[in-house]
Amino acid sequence: MNINTSISGIKNAFLRQDVAANNVANINTKNYQAKGVINKEAKSGGVEGIVTKTNAPSNNKNNNVDLVTETVAQLNNVNQEKANVNVLKTQNEMIGSIIDLKA
Repeated sequence: MNINTSISGIKNAFLRQDVAANNVANINTKNYQAKGVINKEAKSGGVEGIVTKTNAPSNNKNNNVDLVTETVAQLNNVNQEKANVNVLKTQNEMIGSIIDLKA
């Protein structure tokens, strides 16, 4: 069992949360270009996030931050964090069961 997958998923969710929070913090910043996270496969297993600028259309402040999009992203990030923590817990329990069986 490789715990790197779950840990990388948790790190990725935290990165996504940071990016969404930064976008919301800049919602009134003129000419700010919102950022997003693209996932790519990590060499050690799991996922790696790469921060990029989005190409969404600009609003009246000449930035492209959309509060609804960022709110939904934050909710999705919380669910991603919870799911990966649950997988990590399950892996831990399985390892404990295997150790008990071998002892």
